[in-house]
Amino acid sequence: MEIFIKDIPEEGLHESGQFPASIFDLSPEDSIRPMGAVFYDVHIHAFDGIISFYGTLKGPFQLKCGTCLEYNDYEADFPEWNSDLDLEEKQRSFLLEEVIREEFILNLPEHLRCDELIENHLCPKAELVDRVLGSAESDEEPGGNPDAWKALDDL
Repeated sequence: MEIFIKDIPEEGLHESGQFPASIFDLSPEDSIRPMGAVFYDVHIHAFDGIISFYGTLKGPFQLKCGTCLEYNDYEADFPEWNSDLDLEEKQRSFLLEEVIREEFILNLPEHLRCDELIENHLCPKAELVDRVLGSAESDEEPGGNPDAWKALDDL
């Protein structure tokens, strides 16, 4: 949806609706998978060289767990979204779907474990990762020299 800056009244412009998941145009291997239309309810104000947005964004996604690499359902809901768009010199319009696409991508959580996304769920790889991290810590020498540079200087 192209919005012409000259068409934004002084009191602002209110737009609401939905965009299809196709606005994201992400590869199937991406850690974010849009699963349906995204909904917006936005107020748009034009200032000198800046377009200001505030409103709500909502949409269904699947996010890849940073540990087990499985995809999990996630309902993105940004009830107090706001953003600004700096206008280029002589810019006359902007595409609302591009603004909203960017906002979803920037605001969705990244590299979370699935047990952080799903209530009462334990990531199937969490125990393995915790065990590996625990053994890496135990491999360190206890009581080692905290001042490694001093030890090198002494050589």
